Amino acid sequence: MARRPLLLLATVAALACMVSARAPLGRRDAHAASARVSLSFRHGGHARIPFDLRSQHAWIRGRLNGRDSVWIVVDTGASSSVMDRGVARDLGLEVIGQHDAMGAGGRQPSVTVKGVKVELAGLTLERETIDAIDLGALTRIGGRPMQLVLGAELFQACVVRFDYAAGIMDVWEPKHAPKHSKGVSVPMTLVDNHPYIEGTLSVPGRPPLAGRFVIDTGSSAALLITPEVAARESLAGAFPRLLIAMGRGVGGDLRNRVGRATSFSIGDLTFASPIVVMPDPSGGRIAAPGSIGNIGGLLLERCRVTFDYPGQTVSFEPGRDFARPFEADMSGAALMRTNGGVVVLGVNPVTPAAEAGLEPGDVVRRIDGEVPESIDPASLSSRFQQEGRKVQLRVARGADSLDVSFTLKRLL
Repeated sequence: MARRPLLLLATVAALACMVSARAPLGRRDAHAASARVSLSFRHGGHARIPFDLRSQHAWIRGRLNGRDSVWIVVDTGASSSVMDRGVARDLGLEVIGQHDAMGAGGRQPSVTVKGVKVELAGLTLERETIDAIDLGALTRIGGRPMQLVLGAELFQACVVRFDYAAGIMDVWEPKHAPKHSKGVSVPMTLVDNHPYIEGTLSVPGRPPLAGRFVIDTGSSAALLITPEVAARESLAGAFPRLLIAMGRGVGGDLRNRVGRATSFSIGDLTFASPIVVMPDPSGGRIAAPGSIGNIGGLLLERCRVTFDYPGQTVSFEPGRDFARPFEADMSGAALMRTNGGVVVLGVNPVTPAAEAGLEPGDVVRRIDGEVPESIDPASLSSRFQQEGRKVQLRVARGADSLDVSFTLKRLL
């Protein structure tokens, strides 16, 4: 059967204690891509749905084919929704196609399954078919089952607002939506069912870089720049300092360079000194060709953001913590939660972790006296983003057990 591209900017786990990033996911069966979708409201064309902001992702509870309390990530970066393959198997869904999915870290097997019904607070969505992939690695790192990624189907016929400060997602039929949004409203273009807007990135000593960016609520980063643009503009040489960060996405591990920009602007709205991630070319794409990059949750969470796909606009209303500084890792160590525990994937030179003697391959057994398994993965990064805080690690290095301590300091 013929195939056509599917882009699902699939969630990637934390870039080692630094930032999170994502990149598109790949190909699917043409039958699944054209599957029938129905969306219905229970009351007056409006649904108000609470969400839990965790690692800059909007997590909601819902029912999936009658199964209660399913964890769902709502994602503008998903051109079509996707579910965990293990959940599809447990529900006994019929497999009608097999193919490869291309994610941030490479390829992995995917299947198309038949018959899905998603019930949220005041809203029901049904699909003839849906793709299913193994989201287990992301579940382990996030510390919460990622059972369904809800994408473009929710946004295409509705107006959707994320009030990050209140933890509320409002969904309206267009005729019931508020007529005017506060803040800055900018035109939006859909490419492969992803929302693109114009933005301007300023980096030290360079002319401003203006162009289109995809808005990806499922990305934990502030800004990602495509490898093509980073190479063309020689951006790596523009930052006073770069950190190397490791991460994990659909298909495998990732290597990224992380720096601090001067500013990023959307219309008249300017974000000061955001953190910028530049994935290596070996990873998947993070935006459509010709784009500069990706706007993620670490930037979006500073606003109340309204997506109006039918009206082709996106509005940004600054929140109370809009001016809060963007922070990155202050240890220099890239930590990753794996089946074998928390592992040091890399150590940046001339950083607190390097000076304390931490080495790649060390397995972290204790963090400030706590076993890593007892620490909420969503809060792990923040532990390494507090300037002046002393961190104590117990690590296993081969047959040896070592105590390593260092004081965090701002590196970017």
